[in-house]
Amino acid sequence: MSTPLTPIAPALTVRPMRKEDEAAIQPVLNRQLMRAAYTMPLDSKALLANLLQPNPPSLYPVRWHRHQTFCVWRAGALEGLIDVAVGFDSDSLALPDYNPLGLLRFLLLPLEQSRIDEVAKMLFTAATTFWQQHSVVQVKGFHLSTGYPEFQAGFGTLPGDWHDHIRVLTAADFHFSERYYAFLRPLDQPLEERLPTGGLSLVFRGSPTNRHYQLYHQTDWIGEARLTELQSTSSPNSSASYLLRIANLLNLELHSEWRGRDIGKWLLRRLINDATLQGYHQMLVHIPHRAFIMQNLLIQHGFQEQNYRGYTLEQTLTS
Repeated sequence: MSTPLTPIAPALTVRPMRKEDEAAIQPVLNRQLMRAAYTMPLDSKALLANLLQPNPPSLYPVRWHRHQTFCVWRAGALEGLIDVAVGFDSDSLALPDYNPLGLLRFLLLPLEQSRIDEVAKMLFTAATTFWQQHSVVQVKGFHLSTGYPEFQAGFGTLPGDWHDHIRVLTAADFHFSERYYAFLRPLDQPLEERLPTGGLSLVFRGSPTNRHYQLYHQTDWIGEARLTELQSTSSPNSSASYLLRIANLLNLELHSEWRGRDIGKWLLRRLINDATLQGYHQMLVHIPHRAFIMQNLLIQHGFQEQNYRGYTLEQTLTS
């Protein structure tokens, strides 16, 4: 009697992404991206820009030196993907060029639990080799500034409920470095604005969908803020489907000498009123978990904390 043949699964292979891979990657990647709130699916143009461009788009300033996406394939089907770079995130722009960071922008894992560890190991090996080729020692994973503009309102942190990602990242010696919260406020009626001191003025730059506010006291710069328009999101309301316009508050900063004078409160009210008058339905903001003063300010002005935790991670490479 002949012995039954045991089926052999096709081998896994890892290689850099190519332009012709776009059709196979798009549905798998979008399925993962859409698990996060405030996300729009990537069309072909956005996918190629985010994953293949030497200087991919981001809502925050980033200095890109090198950019590479690695994919794991089995018999022509995408099993996993890791988007990595060498350069400087928005918190590291002042560092010298000869000391770049490794940047882990995104990680796509298989849906099948039994395949996750093997695929993750191949992806991390490819990423580590890439970083070491460019003399990287410190790696930052899922930094807020390096995310895709279409993902989580452009906020690049790792969602806290992506448990498989957290497990494989910590197993690969990544550790948590920062935690972020999300706050949301409906926009309906303007708020009263009271100038806390004389001599304040705002200068506007940018466009209606990407507005920069520069705050001056007489001729001295004392603060800034930035609002962008989040791409319209379908309402989850089951009785009616309409489009929401969300004002995404990316930054609100005051010079240290001018804090504690209610200027931040006035500036936030001004931003809320501007967004309301421009027809936005909601305002969204992500903040670090240690930003207690900002949390209190948001809650005082009608913002509600969302069921969200976002994480950034770090890793030190060893030779």
